[in-house]
Amino acid sequence: MAELQRIVEHEQLKGGYPRSSIEKLLGLLQSVQLEAQAGLLVKLEDQVVASAFDDFLDHATQYHKAGKVNEAAVLASAVLEDTIKRIARKSEIAVDGVSLEPLIDELTKRSVFTQVKAKRLKSYAAVRNHALHAEWEKLDIKDVGAQLSGLRELLDEHL
Repeated sequence: MAELQRIVEHEQLKGGYPRSSIEKLLGLLQSVQLEAQAGLLVKLEDQVVASAFDDFLDHATQYHKAGKVNEAAVLASAVLEDTIKRIARKSEIAVDGVSLEPLIDELTKRSVFTQVKAKRLKSYAAVRNHALHAEWEKLDIKDVGAQLSGLRELLDEHL
């Protein structure tokens, strides 16, 4: 607000400015500020991200159905990692430099995930590790299929 006041009082505007326009702008900015404080902008971001991730999972599912396990696993792994990190940030957990398993453990301690859900997520993290380290021979099409369905559930519950 102080910055807005500084702009309104700028020397170049001393000759006058359309007060009604400035008042409308101020009202709009105050509304955005209230929405941000209420967490509505974060919710909007989550919806946009969830939609994009849903598209990724659609592509991964098509690869999976076509027997392209490597491609499906890589796409699903990107969704897994980003989703877990987003959930951790929402829970005010630092994510920089922290791998998935410790994040899952911390989210479980905070009752974001049940013990059973945490075990499943860790199995998806294992698939992710194989995919991102090009350990193709360690990938199983059934494990990738479980990862895909579990990720859809995760997105529905948390984003």
